Amino acid sequence: MRSVELLAQLAEAESRLGILVEESRARARRATSDSALDGLAGELEEAEQTLRRDSSSLRQLELEVSGIRERASSHERALYDGSVRNPTDLQRRQHELDSLRAQISSLEDRQLEQMEIVEADQGELVRLRSAVEQRRQELAAIRLSDQERSPDQAAEVDSARVEIEDLTSQIPDPVLRVYRRVALRRQPAIARVSGGTCSGCRLPLPHRILEELRGDQLVTCENCERILLL
Repeated sequence: MRSVELLAQLAEAESRLGILVEESRARARRATSDSALDGLAGELEEAEQTLRRDSSSLRQLELEVSGIRERASSHERALYDGSVRNPTDLQRRQHELDSLRAQISSLEDRQLEQMEIVEADQGELVRLRSAVEQRRQELAAIRLSDQERSPDQAAEVDSARVEIEDLTSQIPDPVLRVYRRVALRRQPAIARVSGGTCSGCRLPLPHRILEELRGDQLVTCENCERILLL
């Protein structure tokens, strides 16, 4: 088999091994953490804090309205039970009662707005709790699949490494050095030739290069420097 064909097989095996190793690393990361779940948990914690803060503001408004209502009720009793007879005092109490009623009306409007805010907070909290639970279930399924896949993937990694060692032993050292040098700068390092064009850079190849490819020698693209495979 020609050296360039062995190089193509080597490149494929190394690419496959790289994918398998990255999958293994990703599986290890998923076994201990999950960025999506962490993000949702952070949003959930922030939503809980927001609900506590807005609920506290609503309670403060409720207490404030309750206190003003008591004061207003006190003025109403004094005005209508006959205990206050002085016209000046009656006029003062009526003025204060009108002021308190206006405050109550304004606070009730704010209270209604705050109730709507709290309801929205509660809705967001329900949504986020559901999203967290759903992600936990998804993650559990993914981790179970990872555990089931792990032995097969380990065998595939071993197989790819054996194949790489076998191919490397068949390729002359000077050819391997060229391949390694190209692979450092270009990926993929091997480019197939189709219709007289390099698949790496998509540029047409000179007739001289095409003729050289028909022999058993290493030929690189003059434009992208990839090793060419006819």
